[in-house]
Amino acid sequence: MNIPRRPENFRIATVAETRSVTPLMRRVTVHVDDLSRFDCPLRALGPHVHALIPRSDMARQEWPTADERGHAVYPPPERRPAIRTYSVRRFRHAENLIDLDFVLHGDDGIASAWAARTEAGEEIGLWRPHARVLDSEPARYLLAGDLTALPAIAFILDHLPEDAAGEVLISVPGPAEQQTLRLPAAMKLTWLHEPTGNGDRLARAAETALGTGTGADSFVWAGAEAATARRIRNHARRVCGIPATRVYALNYWKRGMVEGSYDHGE
Repeated sequence: MNIPRRPENFRIATVAETRSVTPLMRRVTVHVDDLSRFDCPLRALGPHVHALIPRSDMARQEWPTADERGHAVYPPPERRPAIRTYSVRRFRHAENLIDLDFVLHGDDGIASAWAARTEAGEEIGLWRPHARVLDSEPARYLLAGDLTALPAIAFILDHLPEDAAGEVLISVPGPAEQQTLRLPAAMKLTWLHEPTGNGDRLARAAETALGTGTGADSFVWAGAEAATARRIRNHARRVCGIPATRVYALNYWKRGMVEGSYDHGE
């Protein structure tokens, strides 16, 4: 039996377990062979993977193969898995496991529907995680995001130094979606409840936290709906004068559009 050659940075991961973190957050833990060759630095700013979501209309999935130059060759569109981007919640190196948290929003989302139904033993395709890494420690952090960015914010908080200072703003639909997070003593955490998910409270809170100072020694990380992320990015750069290298604002989603039809920004 010929084993297909796969791209170097691609893995077929196996679901090890699933559990509900909150009513709207489902954790899927996957096993990856030799995680030490498939991870990111722990100080990475919210590492993310491009996940190939198994098709529900195919009993046997078809994954990318590699050509003679090592480049990815995908199956034809009618048999190709959908690609969605998800933040890594946790690397569990001792067990070669990765925790991926999915926001559940019914069958409207391909990845959400898969996460809700998947079971141990099923497969998912993953491209190697990647993320930005700061070259120096800022004097102050502002981390801001909605429910979709919560796994990334939690990852960042897990690996901040004990003396890190700043503010964390997280918008969720309600109290049931709040999670227990690791928080350095000099970091302040505020939960914002936005049942409609429009992001206005999050944007206003971020603008208030940033103020109008120069803030050259600050670092801003934001992940939210595109309009909210853009508003926070613009305030940090144009009003506060924070250098672009110190502002990392990501369009985690865009209202009315599916991934692949919009820019994730930065």
